[in-house]
Amino acid sequence: GDGRVTLADAARMPMVDFAPGWAVRRLVDQAFRTAMVERATAFEVNDIVAASELVRHDLGVCIMPESIAARFPDLAVHRFAHHAPVWKVMVVRPRGEPSPAAAALLRHLT
Repeated sequence: GDGRVTLADAARMPMVDFAPGWAVRRLVDQAFRTAMVERATAFEVNDIVAASELVRHDLGVCIMPESIAARFPDLAVHRFAHHAPVWKVMVVRPRGEPSPAAAALLRHLT
């Protein structure tokens, strides 16, 4: 196969979830509901680095945006076959020329 996994596959492993209120958590919860898959959270974190450390030490799996997962190249990434959470990142700023700080942030995001 193409190495893709399902949410049911992920749910059979200890889950490292972000805290309620995080956009990532909301979208992951929604994806599991859509797939009609129940999961149990083994660890709940409020920090991306903490999540990666738990995964690195083989204590669980974590669902996160690919752009965040790319920060941890030593960890294996598996894409979902279907029902994958979808993140939309948007930037809102005043009209006109951005400030130097805003311009730097925009360069980082794009």
